[in-house]
Formats: sequence, structure tokens, C-alpha cells
Amino acid sequence: MTTVFAIVLPIFGLIALGVIGGKSRLFPESAVNGLNNFVLYVAVPALLFRTIVRAQPLDNLNLDVAYAYYLGSFAVLGAALLFGRGVFKLRDGEQASFAMGTMFANTSLLGIPIVFAAYGEAGLVPLMVIITFHSLVFSTIFFTLHDLGKAGAVGWAGTARLAGRSIVTNPVIIAVAVGFAWSILGFGLPGPVSTIIDMLADATIPAALFALGAVLAGFRVAGNIPQASVMAGCKLIVHPLVVFVAARTLFDLSDLELAVVTITAALPGGLMVFLIAQSYGVYVSRAASSLVIGTAGGLVTLSILLAWFA
Repeated sequence: MTTVFAIVLPIFGLIALGVIGGKSRLFPESAVNGLNNFVLYVAVPALLFRTIVRAQPLDNLNLDVAYAYYLGSFAVLGAALLFGRGVFKLRDGEQASFAMGTMFANTSLLGIPIVFAAYGEAGLVPLMVIITFHSLVFSTIFFTLHDLGKAGAVGWAGTARLAGRSIVTNPVIIAVAVGFAWSILGFGLPGPVSTIIDMLADATIPAALFALGAVLAGFRVAGNIPQASVMAGCKLIVHPLVVFVAARTLFDLSDLELAVVTITAALPGGLMVFLIAQSYGVYVSRAASSLVIGTAGGLVTLSILLAWFA
């Protein structure tokens, strides 16, 4: 546990500093947005690109990692849709947002720092298999579910445009594609270029965690707290349990891959949960509350998981 706390406490400490910064006058909304854009569009792509070029993941790429994660995630999604309708009497957009909150993980701002801190670049290889299409797949599904419930005005054509735009503009997909092409072609990295990429990649962890805290500083716990707590609890406990069982029993994963798949599923909810709810004006306060509750609870649940896998 001492080793685990040495990993987890600095991570959540940086998130706490981000919360403090986000509540101060030093980081207005425009500054937080700028920092978040730097992380998502510059630092994270640099880290993923460096990982691919160095690790040569095509030599031992295991797609079972993705199959295990997405099978478990879709199982939780289906159960959450039924649970939300049957127990909480949710309908349409509310039902979709509740389901999304139970299984959409914060893979970029929190997943990359935790996996990298615990397992280094070796852990980023299976994580990369998961996150390449994570936001694209699930965001498209939840936009579609909202539109099926006629909760918003994005429409089917709008959903298709959003999906297409996500493919060609998603910085993770671009970084992974360029990294694989660079690796296959055998291009080297000249000294100055390698240094620039290293500097950007090394900035990813602290910048991502501080940005996450600064974003969460704008949220507050409000609305239906019991529903938000159930969402967070499912995300932190049910989702990783289902993914772990699927990965352990149905697929051939190494110990490292099994750990990364389960820890990724155990991450608190991603900011996209709130953003999609906000775009439709449905379930907004409960979505925001679930992210705050889940991130705080993740300090405990992720510590337990990391200790168990260690």
C-alpha cells in the first residue's frame, strides 16, 4: 500500500491543486479551456506518438484487450439503460445520460497519468488499444440514444456529421495513426525533434491532472444526489468488475493487460458525460455531481485495485 499511495496520492494531489487553481482568479474559464486544449491536442498526442515509436506495439498488439473492455462496457451500458428505466423511472435523454455515467471512463485526463505512473510506457500500449476509439464510439452511441428519445435537436444527420468529424479531428486517433505510420516506415527522430517530443510528453501527466481539477472546480454537487451516487458507484465498482470477469474468463490477456483493462474500467466518469448532457439540457446537474463524487471516490477504489494487482 505504501507503493500504491506513492502513486495515487500525488495524482489526486495534483487534481486537488487544479481544483484550488480553478476556484481562484488566476485560472478563469478561458485559461482552463486553454490548458485543457493543450493537454488533449498537444501533450497527450506527443506521449502516445512517443510510446508507439519506442514500444513498436505492432509486434505484440493484442486486440483481445479492446474486445474484453468493450464487451464488458456494452454489458454495463445495456444493464444501466434497463436499471434507469425500471428503478429510477428515467426516460429518453435522462436514461441515456444515466447509462453513460455508469460506464464512460476518463481515459485521457486521468487514465493516462495513472497507467503511466503505475506501469510506464508498457502499460500505455494496451491502454492505447482501448482509448483510440473510446470517445468516438461511445459519444456517437449516446448522441444517437438522445436523438432516439427526441431529447434534442442534433438529429441523425447531425450525429453522422459529429461522428465523421470526430474521426478526422480526434487528436488521439491522429497521433496513433501517425505513430504507426512513422514506426512502419522506420523513420528516426532527429535529436532536436526527439527532445521536443520528450518535453511535451513529459508535461502530459501534471498538465492533465491539473486541468482535470480545474475543470471539476466549476462543478458542484447538486440535483438528485442518490442517482448521481449510483452512477458513480456503478462506474467505480460495477464497470471494472464486469470488465475484469469478461477479460479473465473469455480472453487470453497477460497480467499487465488484465490490470490495465480493469483499471481503465475503474476510472471515474469522463467529462464527456457532462458535455453531452449539457448539449441536450438533460440530466445536467446529476451528470456533474456524478463526476465530482466519482473522482473523489476513485482515490479509494483505484488505490485498492492498484494494490490488488501489485
